[in-house]
Amino acid sequence: MDRLKDKVAIVTGGASGIGEAAVRLFAAEGARVAMADIQDDRAENILKELGSSVIYVRTDVSKAADVQALVQQTVDTFGKLDVLFNNAGITLDGYRVVEHSEEMFDRQIGVNLKGPWLGCKYAIPEMIKNGKGSIVNTGSLAGLAGYSGQSGYGASKGGVVELTR
Repeated sequence: MDRLKDKVAIVTGGASGIGEAAVRLFAAEGARVAMADIQDDRAENILKELGSSVIYVRTDVSKAADVQALVQQTVDTFGKLDVLFNNAGITLDGYRVVEHSEEMFDRQIGVNLKGPWLGCKYAIPEMIKNGKGSIVNTGSLAGLAGYSGQSGYGASKGGVVELTR
């Protein structure tokens, strides 16, 4: 273990699913981790289990001020930033385009595409200070091929694929 010893990571969407698994794995491998999410209760339970190597920063990744504060609090707490795992994502689909509300579409684009963009925007300068860093963005097959009822999700994940390229 200890493959991530002395590394500092941010995991967005870290209180459930793939994000939670990543937080647990990164901590087990020796990293200090900032878990970003809006699920306070779930995050608090994870913190109780994992101890002082993990902090929780309530973050709506679609809001620049939240993401900027996440990166700053991570650096203030742990001294640097080595890894950003842009994992937060939502699915609000199952509707034909004509049934999908503008608010639902905007929220999906905000979390799934703008969130990773904001993460990169604020994390990259900290990684440049270190002279290195790693960014992982969670995409989806829906970003590569069209699926019925997933216009918003597919558009957002297609954008993540291109952002990553």
